[in-house]
Amino acid sequence: MQIVITSLSYLIISTITVVSRFIPHSVSDILAQFPQLNIKDQNALSLNVSDAVYNANTSEFLGSKNISSTPYRITEKHYLDQGLLNNAVNVTNSQTYLDTYLSDELLVGRGNGTIATTDGQNISWISSGIGKLIDNQWVFYGVMLFNNTHSESLSLLNNSIGLSKSMAGSEPDYIWLLE
Repeated sequence: MQIVITSLSYLIISTITVVSRFIPHSVSDILAQFPQLNIKDQNALSLNVSDAVYNANTSEFLGSKNISSTPYRITEKHYLDQGLLNNAVNVTNSQTYLDTYLSDELLVGRGNGTIATTDGQNISWISSGIGKLIDNQWVFYGVMLFNNTHSESLSLLNNSIGLSKSMAGSEPDYIWLLE
């Protein structure tokens, strides 16, 4: 399946729109001050899996912990992926997510982690995203920000912004870089 996202701004504003339904009016009033976007003439980013800069070969769920049950259920989850960066470099992606369930079928999450090579080079990242339960399977889309690294093999990620997609248990995780 190919999905086209026309801009990072569109994804962020869409996320804010969904989340703003569940936050107090004072915060919603501030968010309403963001300009409406005209995205007709902006470049499109194809989220075709062959264009991904990262894809996980294996993903291991390491565990979860319930943080809160009211007013919303909040969980902390840990994962460890093995994958390929740029179809050439074997890496491990260590991930932690704090997920807030807005309903039984929708969550917002924040994550952080580290991508590391087999020789010990690494780069850290943070993310925000949305998860939706579709046909009894969680599908997650997120925006990632990579830190800086002195690692030559990971330098393509330096201070980059990425879009991520993962489907719990059935498909590899993917990351695409915005240019």
